[in-house]
Amino acid sequence: MSRFLWLIRRELWESRAVWVAPAICAAVIVGGVLIASILHGTVRLDSQDAANLAQVKAMTPAKIEAFTSLALGVIALPFFILVLFTQFLYALDSLYGDRRDRSILFWKSLPISDTESVLAKLTVAVLIFPLAALAAALVTQVIMFAICSIELPGMSVLAGHVWSPIVWAGSLLVMGYLYVASALWYLPLIGWALLASAWAPRSPFMWAALPPLALGLLELIVLRSSYVLHAVGERVGNASLFGRAFGMPHATGFTFAVKLDRDTLTIPRALTDMMRPAEFFSSPSLWIGVLIATGFVAAAIWVRRYRDANS
Repeated sequence: MSRFLWLIRRELWESRAVWVAPAICAAVIVGGVLIASILHGTVRLDSQDAANLAQVKAMTPAKIEAFTSLALGVIALPFFILVLFTQFLYALDSLYGDRRDRSILFWKSLPISDTESVLAKLTVAVLIFPLAALAAALVTQVIMFAICSIELPGMSVLAGHVWSPIVWAGSLLVMGYLYVASALWYLPLIGWALLASAWAPRSPFMWAALPPLALGLLELIVLRSSYVLHAVGERVGNASLFGRAFGMPHATGFTFAVKLDRDTLTIPRALTDMMRPAEFFSSPSLWIGVLIATGFVAAAIWVRRYRDANS
């Protein structure tokens, strides 16, 4: 176990994108809010805005907490979108990079199995990258809400609900749920990227992209169907994951159950109300994907074991 943890530490030393990408995303979001607050100054509600203040005070705690929960989800969304790209690119380069710089010769000279090496890279891609993004999202949420609390002193009536422990606990529950769900849902994508990385003589992205696209186009031309392209499309974007995890199987993007009835806007009580863990974790497509991912990872281990380091 200590040897496996050492391999993970080595990956973290060499892959700065684990923390650099979420840090840049957080800096852009917080920096944008700070610039906007500096340009516009502190928001104060005077007598001219009495009507607006009255409307705010008239809002029920349930509505305030619903908007707060939604705002927390919106802040975290860019991090979940970004991490999919970073973990895929990391997996795509991880095994190929060892052959490119010939460091694979050094690692094969050590008492470290190819299984341990591949599983360490899989662990970093599937678990560590999203965990770093989740931590950055949480820090960004706290900073953003602190800035809003400072910039809206005349709306202190919101503070008790905006910083409600129940709302923040619900947000953590949603992010934890998505963390586990995304780890399982994207396993086939990461496993395929590892296999392409282990096999590709050059340009692993081309080797990862062309086979499924060619197979999908062949199916489309010969059979006039698009099952392959649909299956691939479900795993390479966030829309399908969010749709299935939150009970919207036909979602084409990260959409919320928002209903507009004349002048009344109805949103969920909290994002936790939209979670569908029983449906998601009992989905056959999820576990079929996990089985396919297991085959991809096993193939990546076999290829790494017998692949010529010079190719």
